[in-house]
Amino acid sequence: MRVSLVAGSCLLLAACVSTSVQQVDTTARAPRSLESVEVLEEAPSRAYTVIATIEANTETVFDSFDDLRSEMVAEAAKLGGDALILGPEATDSEFIFTGTAMVQSDTRRLSGEVIVYERG
Repeated sequence: MRVSLVAGSCLLLAACVSTSVQQVDTTARAPRSLESVEVLEEAPSRAYTVIATIEANTETVFDSFDDLRSEMVAEAAKLGGDALILGPEATDSEFIFTGTAMVQSDTRRLSGEVIVYERG
C-alpha cells in the first residue's frame, strides 16, 4: 500500500503538459540541443522563417508557465528550430464544486512560433 501511495504522489507532482504542434514548413532539419534554442519574447530584427506554431496547456494545478516553456523548447529543438518566439501567457480559471467546497482550478496556456534564421 505504501509503495502505491508514493508512486501516486510522484505522478501528481510530475509536470504534465500537452502540446499541439502545427508545422507550416515541412523541410527536414536535424534536431538541435535544448540549450541551442533561443527563447524570445518578441520577433528578432534579423530575417527568419516560421517553421511551426506550438500551443502548450497545463494538465494539472501543479504545472507552471516554466513547465510549458520547457516543453515548447523541447518541441522546437526536435524540429531543428533556431529560436522560439513566445506569445503572451494566458490563464483560464474555473470553479469546481467538490460537494463540500468550491475550488478554483487554473489552466495555463502558452503559444509560440518556432523559427529558423535566414542563412546567407
